Amino acid sequence: MTATMNSMKFVYADLLTPGQLMIGDMINIDNDIVEVIEIVDDATGDNYTITHRNDYGEEEQTECTYEEMFKLYVFIEEDD
Repeated sequence: MTATMNSMKFVYADLLTPGQLMIGDMINIDNDIVEVIEIVDDATGDNYTITHRNDYGEEEQTECTYEEMFKLYVFIEEDD
């Protein structure tokens, strides 16, 4: 039986607006790939506050408009 080593890596998947994001999505903010943990819009739906967590477990908030775009990343499994 042969052993196969699998590795995971992030790949770019899509470009999304804040209204299209979901909790758990991995997105690019300030050249870091972070996990979305909360998305809140104001009463008009024009402005959003995205709470996200980085690799170190630090949570930050990013404020943006409905027009801004975020790169969505997904894990893929690669066979070595």
